[in-house]
Amino acid sequence: MKYLKLISLICIATIGCLFISCEETAEVDEYANWQERNIEFIDSIAKVAEVNADGKWLKLLSFKLNKEDVNGELKEWGNENYVYCHIESEGTGTQHPLFTDTVSVNYRGRLMPTESYPDGYVFDQSYKGALAPDINVPAKFNVGGVIVGWSTALQQMVTGDVWRVYIPADLGYGSKKQTEIPAHSALIFDINLVKITH
Repeated sequence: MKYLKLISLICIATIGCLFISCEETAEVDEYANWQERNIEFIDSIAKVAEVNADGKWLKLLSFKLNKEDVNGELKEWGNENYVYCHIESEGTGTQHPLFTDTVSVNYRGRLMPTESYPDGYVFDQSYKGALAPDINVPAKFNVGGVIVGWSTALQQMVTGDVWRVYIPADLGYGSKKQTEIPAHSALIFDINLVKITH
């Protein structure tokens, strides 16, 4: 009888370990080939932006790069050098923020969609629930003090704009891990520009 109880306990422990292993494997698989998948994700967004079926897509070259070479010829740049922006709603402002300006924004940042997070894992946000510019308390940033992808997009926005911005890893945090953001992550930001301070 004691022998049967011992075998039962061993079986239960083994099954428990298998479940834990499966859970750990599933978690690891969520980020398998992460760099390649993020590159593919940005490439797929680039194709949608190129087609621009609804007329609301912008393809913005990193503000740090030149569109032309020293001879005035257009340069060829890869998808990783562009920020892809979908205009969710247009603001009424008339000025764009300068690199040296401070902006007040409502924002939400997500990773690319995965099986566990079909809309993308939210790693940072200045508001909860749906965007409500009249009641949300915006965050303040210096345009030149954020990642290149953000700076690039912000300098093309006007107050009141709401954009969904897709940033390749090279214009985000690149190969560096940032707390909840894995290395080589493309980033998706919903940005509402509320105010510009010169």
